[in-house]
Amino acid sequence: MIRWRKANTQWLVGAMGISAILAASAFVGRVAAADDDKPWVAPDAAKQVKNPIPVNPESLAAGAQLYHENCAPCHGDTGKGDGDTGKILKKKPANFTDEKVMSEETDGSLFWKMGEGRGPMPSWKDELSDKERWQLVIYIRKLTKDAAGTNSPAPKDK
Repeated sequence: MIRWRKANTQWLVGAMGISAILAASAFVGRVAAADDDKPWVAPDAAKQVKNPIPVNPESLAAGAQLYHENCAPCHGDTGKGDGDTGKILKKKPANFTDEKVMSEETDGSLFWKMGEGRGPMPSWKDELSDKERWQLVIYIRKLTKDAAGTNSPAPKDK
C-alpha cells in the first residue's frame, strides 16, 4: 500500500499545473498558427500613418545597419526572404524585393507589422525605438527600389 505524504501531494499538484500550462500553450499555438495562414493586414489607422523620418543618407545608413543586424538573418541581405534563418522557417519571411507585394504596403503598415510581429516574425516595438523602425521602413523601401532597378529611396505613401 502506498502512503501519501505531503511531498507526494505537492509533486502531484505541481505536475498537474505544468500539464495545464502545456495544454493551454498548445491551444494558443494552434490558434496563432491558424492566424498565420490568413493575410496579414494592418489596421486602417496604422496604414494611414506617415513616416516622420526624412529620407537622407543618414537615415538610410542607420536603416541599413539596423536591417543587417536584426532583419537579414530571416529576410536575407537583399530582402528576398532568403536569409539563413528564414530558409528553415515553415512560414517564409516577406520578400521585400517583390514590387507587387510591397506596393500594397504603406509605410505605416510596415511600421505596424514590425511593432506587432506575427508567427515567426518577432515584435520589435520593445527592442527598437520608433525612430529605428521608421529608419528600417526607409531602408526596406530602398531594397524594393533597388530590386526594381530604381535608385530612388523615397518611401511610398498611400
